[in-house]
Amino acid sequence: MLFEVLREGLFWAALGRPSEVMPFLRGKLLSNGFSEGSKRQLEWLLDELEEFYRRVACCGRVEEKHVRAIKSFHRDILSVIETDGA
Repeated sequence: MLFEVLREGLFWAALGRPSEVMPFLRGKLLSNGFSEGSKRQLEWLLDELEEFYRRVACCGRVEEKHVRAIKSFHRDILSVIETDGA
């Protein structure tokens, strides 16, 4: 589900609405009882993701490099979540 939300945010960004998905992501990810260290890492990743969505908005279209970047964000977020749960 996380990847689909990230990808949907990419398309919202290309439509000129880069922050549409961010409140949902922040709420879901930061309110799940993660450790303070994991929360800080997630906050940083979400800030970077929001900035990435802004750059996509400037392009006005989704390119393959954007999809690859979303996959990278997905891996990074999952890594933090899985490390916290270990």
